[in-house]
Amino acid sequence: MCRGCRLLGTVAVFCIGLGAACRAAEEVRPEVRQRVVVAMPESAPARPQAPRRLLIFSKTNGFRHGSIPVGVFSLTMLGEKTGAWTAVHSEDEALFEPESLRQFDAVLLLNTTGEIFRPRAWPADAAQQRMVREREARLKQSLVDFVSGGKGLAGIHSATDTYQNWKEFNDLMGGAFAGHPWHTEVPVRVLCPEHPLCAMFEGRDFKITDEIYQFRNETALPSDRRMLLSLDPQWDQLSKGSRKDGFYPIAWLGTYGRGRTWYCSLGHRDEIFHHPLILRHYLAGVQYALGDLKADATPKPRPGL
Repeated sequence: MCRGCRLLGTVAVFCIGLGAACRAAEEVRPEVRQRVVVAMPESAPARPQAPRRLLIFSKTNGFRHGSIPVGVFSLTMLGEKTGAWTAVHSEDEALFEPESLRQFDAVLLLNTTGEIFRPRAWPADAAQQRMVREREARLKQSLVDFVSGGKGLAGIHSATDTYQNWKEFNDLMGGAFAGHPWHTEVPVRVLCPEHPLCAMFEGRDFKITDEIYQFRNETALPSDRRMLLSLDPQWDQLSKGSRKDGFYPIAWLGTYGRGRTWYCSLGHRDEIFHHPLILRHYLAGVQYALGDLKADATPKPRPGL
């Protein structure tokens, strides 16, 4: 039995065959691992059309979230437990080289921040700086080509605090971070109760505690994306936000070329990654990005109506 399985103790049965999840487990406290395992859904909403490989990428060139290790563990186990995907976790941007990226069916940006295709330390030498810029441009184009060519991109929480000044990426991800006015229990409205990515909520709005983002005014628009979750527009603390349209989305899906995109801003706190309903939402969102869960991405300019 692997070390990760031993660490899981009484719930080790769930870890049999989950090698990648077990390796990720070593960074997560035993009691948190157990909560993740207990929260796992039994099955996926769609049967994979083929074995799926998911790249979970969590490099940060800015703020680094403490929830990254439990997120890696949870999302890896989520795929392996349900058979929906096999995950590869990395913070090496070399995997975005075209010949490496093509081995994956989708990329999941887990709490990435900043300019993730650059080194964390900028070189002092001018020639090296030029090489860094050329490589960054190549990796950017590789990601755009990957998605537009028919693959998927998923993002969790600070994926929208990544490449703030790269418009193509903002278009891919759907939104650009503009602050987090709330870190408290918030009321969440389910905008599309019958949608496959919202089926787990059974048509019921809910409350959850997390750090809640707002997005730049020209991004995260209902006219561009199919919005799935938002803050309740009747909430008495909505005035803390500065969004001109007064709309504060939390999750959405979209398309880009022939590819698929999905994003959910929940994921700052560790407990989000062992919240049973949110795990099922993540599962559906990633399966959509992978191409296995068919779902309507047509924008609805007046979400929830």
